[in-house]
Amino acid sequence: MKKIVLLLAGMIANMVFIFAQDLHSPAEIMKIMEESELTYSIAELTEEIPVPDNSSNLNYNNVYKYDSAGNVLISVYNISEEAEQIAIEAESFFSKGKTKEAREKYLEALEKDPGYYSVMTYIGQTYGIEEDYNSAKEWYKKVIEKNYIDYMAHWFLADIYIKTGEKKLAVMEITIANILNRNNPRIRFAMENIYKKNRLKVPDWVFNPQCRITFDDIDEVTIEYSNEWLGYSLYKAVWSYEPGYRSSMGIVSEFTSTLEEKECLVGLITNISINKKSKKKPVFKALNKALDNQMIDEFILYEILLPQYPYVAYQLPEEAIKLVVEYVVQVRGGKKMKFE
Repeated sequence: MKKIVLLLAGMIANMVFIFAQDLHSPAEIMKIMEESELTYSIAELTEEIPVPDNSSNLNYNNVYKYDSAGNVLISVYNISEEAEQIAIEAESFFSKGKTKEAREKYLEALEKDPGYYSVMTYIGQTYGIEEDYNSAKEWYKKVIEKNYIDYMAHWFLADIYIKTGEKKLAVMEITIANILNRNNPRIRFAMENIYKKNRLKVPDWVFNPQCRITFDDIDEVTIEYSNEWLGYSLYKAVWSYEPGYRSSMGIVSEFTSTLEEKECLVGLITNISINKKSKKKPVFKALNKALDNQMIDEFILYEILLPQYPYVAYQLPEEAIKLVVEYVVQVRGGKKMKFE
């Protein structure tokens, strides 16, 4: 049996579980590592891990969601050639500022292919440019009813709400747009402006674990960590490399999961709970606030999963997206808001 090399002074061996699920405690994770056929070794990071650049990791407005025999599916638009050609003509008019002519063509394209939902967003745009805000709202709402994941419709509807003085609704719609396309910088910019008009905070931080885990392809896992991230990194190492661990937790995919991140957060919270300085850092303040408000799932989705896998947002039910909206507004924005 290989020995684990650990320098864990101050690590809490046991803790009261803060999540409803049956997750492993730090003591259990350490036991798994100690009894492993692998050798785990740890060392402090010598330099800070930079924030990942997800600016090119974007969703595109070329898909729609639909129900098939009770299953929610996502499909790429398959537009008829005739409707697509008419839409191209509409774009030409639109680029020249001829909104009325563009709208007529968009309507013609929609008539040829009623499932061309995204063209309805462009119809709304033509009305918005003409300052016919009621008609613009009507069309954006039609799009959202047909295809809730059309982030452009939510984005442009938020802009209309700001112009008509409906600031709370603007917050809701721009936040939905941001969730549906987490890394889009233009949506982020619009969101910051709308949040400021509602006196909401727009903190500039990202969830960026200060740990690096490597495997030598034989039997040794090396864990490099910084300060508060030791517990998180131990869980992550076990999830990443311990033979059979993922499947024992009911996870077959190699991608990170909500369950995996929940366990890793147990290790993180263990560390920051004994380090008073850590609690003042924005990421840890947000984590504690999410914990206090029972928003851990939403924290994981918004802060961890969606920046890496923005397409996951398209798979979420509307109810789940609205819960993430509440998380973003309350935890990141710093204010409770009722949208109904």
